[in-house]
Amino acid sequence: MTSRWRQREVERPSTWRQSLLFNSLILLLPIFAARIVIAAYTSDIATDPLSLEARTETRQEIDSEFRKLTAPLGEERRFWAARIDQTLQERDFSAARGYLLAAPLMLNKQDSAAVLAAADAESSGSRDQRLARAALLFLPEELRASYQRSIAPPPVPEGAELAADEEADASDENADSETDSPPRISNNSAQLAPLDEPFAGQRSFFLLGDPADLTRRSQRWLAGEQVDSLQLRLRALGLLTQDDPDPEAQAMFEAASIMRAAHRAGRLNDRFASYLKSRVEDALPEEMLRTELNSAFESVMTTEARTVEVLSAYRRALQPEAQDRLIRDMVIIARIAELTSSSGAITLVEQATTPEDMRRALLLSESGGHRSVALAREMGPEVLSLAQIGVKWSRILVFQVMGLMALGMALVWTTLSALTQAEAIRLR
Repeated sequence: MTSRWRQREVERPSTWRQSLLFNSLILLLPIFAARIVIAAYTSDIATDPLSLEARTETRQEIDSEFRKLTAPLGEERRFWAARIDQTLQERDFSAARGYLLAAPLMLNKQDSAAVLAAADAESSGSRDQRLARAALLFLPEELRASYQRSIAPPPVPEGAELAADEEADASDENADSETDSPPRISNNSAQLAPLDEPFAGQRSFFLLGDPADLTRRSQRWLAGEQVDSLQLRLRALGLLTQDDPDPEAQAMFEAASIMRAAHRAGRLNDRFASYLKSRVEDALPEEMLRTELNSAFESVMTTEARTVEVLSAYRRALQPEAQDRLIRDMVIIARIAELTSSSGAITLVEQATTPEDMRRALLLSESGGHRSVALAREMGPEVLSLAQIGVKWSRILVFQVMGLMALGMALVWTTLSALTQAEAIRLR
């Protein structure tokens, strides 16, 4: 009896120490893990979503996804060409170029090596330009000719712009349920496509109309006719910055046109469309705008003077702080369009549901350019998950991770030791 009591006294300190160690590790692990996460994701490199590390990791994810686009053995080239043919038929030229640039990732090893060799043999142009020209050689002759015809900038005859304006004005007089005529070309439209791309010479979307058009629509909106308030205000926000040389103002002009096209076509996610509407409402409140426009239409004046007065009414209704917040979003959209194209920007933005998704789309376009547009067609909203936040592994961060692993191993050892000892005591 005495020996058993002494044995228990010997065992109790060991159990007490293990319990203390176990509880200490349980408390330390989340604290230490939180410190590592804070160190990794709040550094300068991680808070910059366009850092070199972030773009490198995202590009690797993009390349990996293209390699997963499988085709039957020996049919890789045919399936690759079929995708390009389909995008050309749908006039999605940005995605078509994305598939061209992804040729080394989608073709078999022999063709991939040949594409890379042909690209390396050229000396003019950027890497992507050389790669696209080399990939064109592997398309069927008819499809290659179709692609080159599609991306060639069409000649604009003299007087065509005036005719386009007259046709647009005529359609405006007939009806406006926000199903406008097709996009028209204007000398004032900013260039959205990258200048080093083969179709950069084509004009960008110009869906904002002119100040006289805005005046007519504003009057009809005040009269209670069927005019979409969001579309109207996007027109105004773009036109107010049209002639401003400031880069942010030009971004507003470009992005407003793109967002009008996306919203009118129903290509925005409902949640993102609500976010856009709230941003526009904050920047250009509907009730305040209605009051200012009523004042602008009170007096009798010439058409030119009325147009000037309507633009001034929109300026007076603007809320500077909210406008700055909206501009930050528009700068992202304009940059995506610059890296891809106007239609490519719509394809990427339509996958977004939150402002954070927009930043992911920007990182994708910075990392993959037109390739990201092609992947958006393949993956839908899942393409945004490819955007990676780059983490720079410093020596301190590595040691912290090793320390966390050591704590985890100690916790496992303590748990097993306690369980083993408990089992031994039970067997006695």
